[in-house]
Amino acid sequence: MTEAVRIGRLPLAATSDYILNETATILGRRKGFGPSNAARAVSLILASPRVFTVYLDEPLFKECMKQYPAFKGKLGVTDVSSVVVMKKYGIKEIYSHDSDFDSVAGISRSVELK
Repeated sequence: MTEAVRIGRLPLAATSDYILNETATILGRRKGFGPSNAARAVSLILASPRVFTVYLDEPLFKECMKQYPAFKGKLGVTDVSSVVVMKKYGIKEIYSHDSDFDSVAGISRSVELK
């Protein structure tokens, strides 16, 4: 998906600071990638005019905590934050390898661009 946004095949993407946090953490722990490259990758995403980044403020976080129990542990807080952000902005499709999103009403999951 990142490549599709970069080359313009997907005109706009949305993410959140929670997702960028997880991205940096995961990439930073990868052997051969490391924290410096992870920070650079996230910086490039933040600088992209094709990626809209949502920063979770107090009302959004409170909504996450309100909805979190409804998923009965199937979605972590970061995943619930993605659902809350998607609903707030009318986003219906998520690009993720996490099949836990398949059970969320109103959201379809893709692992590749169609």
